[in-house]
Amino acid sequence: MRKQFYVKADKAFPLSLFFDHYMFFDTEQYLADQLFVQHKVRVWFDNEYAREGSPYRAVFCHVRKKDAARFMDALAELNNRMILCGHPDYEAEIGGYLDEIESAG
Repeated sequence: MRKQFYVKADKAFPLSLFFDHYMFFDTEQYLADQLFVQHKVRVWFDNEYAREGSPYRAVFCHVRKKDAARFMDALAELNNRMILCGHPDYEAEIGGYLDEIESAG
């Protein structure tokens, strides 16, 4: 069972002094946004990409380094939010995507 559903993008932004960069998966309804509000973390959204036929999209963003722990706490709740909102396959599908990314890198 995968415990995290995000990737820290350090290789893409190695010289960032104040921000940590991440990639996570969300839906078209942006279910993670509510979690960021609840955890009081400001997120700057950079890009997003969607695979044709998939309800999920890869979201690239950055947060202040001092807020990274709250950001990760919010993302830790994302799997449960997905299940409650009708996406029971989130864990399996996103886990597969992240395994592909880790094996390619």
